[in-house]
Amino acid sequence: MPIKYKKTSQSNSTEHSNLKVKRTSWLFFALCCYLFSQAYTIPIAAVGPSWAIWPCLSDLAIGLIVLSFLFCKSYSVPASNPNRQIFLLLIFVFLGAMLSYVYYLNFLLDWNSNGVKIGIFQLYRLVEFTLLFWITTKIPLTPERIKTMSRIVDTVLILVCIGIFLTYFRIVALSAVTAHLPPVGAWIFYEGYGRTGAGKGLGFVGYNHAYTAAQVTLLLGLRIHLSLNQKNTLVNNLFAVMSVIAAFLSESRSGLGAILVYIIIYWSYDLKYLFKLSYISLFLFSITSVIGLQASLLESEDNKVLQRQKTLFEAGNKNNLSGRDEIWMQRIDYLYEQPSRWIHGAGFGAAADSGDNAHMLPLHIILETGIVGLLMFFLLFSNILKCLYQNESGTKPVFWVTVCLLIGSISQETFYPVAALGHFLGFYLSSVAIVLRKEIIM
Repeated sequence: MPIKYKKTSQSNSTEHSNLKVKRTSWLFFALCCYLFSQAYTIPIAAVGPSWAIWPCLSDLAIGLIVLSFLFCKSYSVPASNPNRQIFLLLIFVFLGAMLSYVYYLNFLLDWNSNGVKIGIFQLYRLVEFTLLFWITTKIPLTPERIKTMSRIVDTVLILVCIGIFLTYFRIVALSAVTAHLPPVGAWIFYEGYGRTGAGKGLGFVGYNHAYTAAQVTLLLGLRIHLSLNQKNTLVNNLFAVMSVIAAFLSESRSGLGAILVYIIIYWSYDLKYLFKLSYISLFLFSITSVIGLQASLLESEDNKVLQRQKTLFEAGNKNNLSGRDEIWMQRIDYLYEQPSRWIHGAGFGAAADSGDNAHMLPLHIILETGIVGLLMFFLLFSNILKCLYQNESGTKPVFWVTVCLLIGSISQETFYPVAALGHFLGFYLSSVAIVLRKEIIM
């Protein structure tokens, strides 16, 4: 009798899981749309009060996710314990950001200050991305669905890299990418580059090359994670080579450094020295081929990508910081003008009222939310890293991608809801939710 009861229980559990999967088909379809949207993160229309919130495909996909969830939430699955912990910390971070913004408004003298709108924008993004994370944790992801997502991420990574190649080699003019948008705000960069005939490896991601390189790196890590149960080491490394070349052409030095460190860590898991040597040789040959084909462009006055990326290995030369050292000192001086700012910051979104963004994630967090905000960020990401390390199998690709992107954030605001990084934070959080998913019995 006990054995029969156990079989019946397992059968009922499987049948219940099948029902959940069937009733959440539209929700999973919406998630797939969101993953597909990462191939083109340029706004699709100039709609809204500011260029920073012009809607893109990712916003529409998130809307579809929320709508689908409302109709089938009773068939969703409980979030895994790691995802539940991270969600609570995200709520904690959001409440802290809101308090910081209220503090900023409480002492505001000029209501036309840029920080007023930027703070609202950043809070809006935090709500959007937190909601995306939570719903993603509730979607039942079966092995078959994981395979589907793997194929989608493969396609998206290829499209993103192709976009970088097309705009870098001037096959597609940058001005054509944003021809449907008015030259307002930061999107004027696309038109400006296109008007001069210059090639930039921005692709169809965004106007900031740091976003482009980070997008490629995260897509590569998620791609490797979703294919962990498949014997395709060669395919993974071909994708790795393609991604490194794309990051190189993006002209983001911190992005190139991050993906190179990630590739070295990923290859270190492979104990077969001969295979590793062949992959490295293939990588070097590919890079050399690209440089050889574009030698005249790389050495011209219009395109200095080779010279720029070579400075990655000259970290001691402050001339290679593109003025960041001056920005850092200006931002630190601003904090010292009122020492209490080191504790509570100037206010969430208030960085623009006193100068440029810090172009360094820890410093930017302190600038707007103080050491208190930095401690909250540390608490969130230490838990994300712990959960990824404990639960992700294989080579732990998303864990190591997170580590490498955190290292790269020494010169950019990678994990902050700034306009320049578009939907990256949301895509990252949804990727974490997928990695830490609850196993579905089928």
